[in-house]
Amino acid sequence: MFQKILGLFQVVPLAIALFVAIAGAFLALIGALAGWVDVMEFGKVSAGLGALGFFAWLMLPAILRSL
Repeated sequence: MFQKILGLFQVVPLAIALFVAIAGAFLALIGALAGWVDVMEFGKVSAGLGALGFFAWLMLPAILRSL
């Protein structure tokens, strides 16, 4: 039971960050196609932060092992 909770603790942040990155990319695309600059900029920022969070959480175990 406890191992399943720890497994979710590792997977859920990756899933959330990946969802934010993909949704932000679609939002940027829709904003660019429709000519909405504010929507496009928000999508670009959210896609970038989602990707940054995804790879930061993905690399966190390797970084902690090297310390």
